[in-house]
Amino acid sequence: MGKFLSWVVLIALGYLAFRLVAISQRKRDAARRAADARREQAGAGASAAGKVTGEMMVQCAHCGVFLPASDAFVDGDRSYCDRAHRDADRAEQRRA
Repeated sequence: MGKFLSWVVLIALGYLAFRLVAISQRKRDAARRAADARREQAGAGASAAGKVTGEMMVQCAHCGVFLPASDAFVDGDRSYCDRAHRDADRAEQRRA
């Protein structure tokens, strides 16, 4: 009986080792496929990234900070970073 039990334990350990190796290989293959997909996606993004255009920057007439033209408050030919600076600059122009 002892010899039979030894064989059963030995076969169970062999099966367990086989399953662990199979699981490890599946994880490694999945990681490799994911890395390949990321590389392909980065390659496709690199060609699109070469065509990136910037937005025009303008300077606040009051404080001198540069900001994107789409975020600026425009009053005539002057640009401002916020309404408070626009109002302050108008007040200075009235005093002068």
